[in-house]
Amino acid sequence: MRRNTSFTRLGSRLAPFVVLAGMVLSGGCASQDPVGIRIAVDSGGKGTMTVAALTSPAIASLRPKTSEGVDWAEGVRLTIPAGDFDSIDDVSYDDLTVDAADFAGDGGTVRIVMPRGADARWFRSLHIDAASRSATQQAMERAIQKIELHENLTIAVEITGAVVSANLVQTVPGVTVTTKRSVATIVIPMGVLENPGSAMVLAINWERSRTNAARP
Repeated sequence: MRRNTSFTRLGSRLAPFVVLAGMVLSGGCASQDPVGIRIAVDSGGKGTMTVAALTSPAIASLRPKTSEGVDWAEGVRLTIPAGDFDSIDDVSYDDLTVDAADFAGDGGTVRIVMPRGADARWFRSLHIDAASRSATQQAMERAIQKIELHENLTIAVEITGAVVSANLVQTVPGVTVTTKRSVATIVIPMGVLENPGSAMVLAINWERSRTNAARP
């Protein structure tokens, strides 16, 4: 497994976009929180990482500058940085790490190691802490269409042109892992991450047919 490196090492290709969560998700109710990490990998192991982080900063930093007659009291911010990487095996996000087999072949395994408990850092930058979630829910309920805060964090990994299967190396109650074609998804309750426990390891096995591998 490679050493930890900060996501900011992706450098100048990092593209931050800051928007209000209610505006982003006003097209419909969310079945789960809009919080987590998405990794997309091509046949050579290159790809992109996108992070969606939910925060509740001081309302002074969120309120519209040109408004009058409104006492702004609550607000939620969804921040989405996206960047590129040259090798999936070099990727980490704070103390969350990725370990991957050679992508030159027709199959392999990607393992994502997710620390949890008081000393874990990665998920704390993605989701609001437990003490702030009630106020966050109140703000989301005022969106154009009500947004439910399920207090989950999602990681999705797509391996282009492959068929994937995935599971936790050691099952953890409340955590769900699903796959659909080339995408593996894990949904983790924040309570699971915040409570003490050994690091979770998501193992994603992938296989690419020779026909798909030969396509440009």
